[in-house]
Amino acid sequence: NGALAAPPQVKIVVSKKVAKRAVERNRIRRVLRDAAKKEFGRSEYGKNFVLIVLPGLDLRSARETVHHLFLKALRR
Repeated sequence: NGALAAPPQVKIVVSKKVAKRAVERNRIRRVLRDAAKKEFGRSEYGKNFVLIVLPGLDLRSARETVHHLFLKALRR
């Protein structure tokens, strides 16, 4: 039932292996959450997404990475 479905959600996991300081991990979460919000227009209601950040993420290209991941997930 699409009318009662919840809006899309994104959960972001950033471990201490990626960034030791909480300030850095929170910045990564903010950047990725902002990039994901821009992609929500293309996703369906009721969909949930989990982004697990691995060491070596380049924040400068994070928007393109999130865009690519959302396109890949929506094809499924």
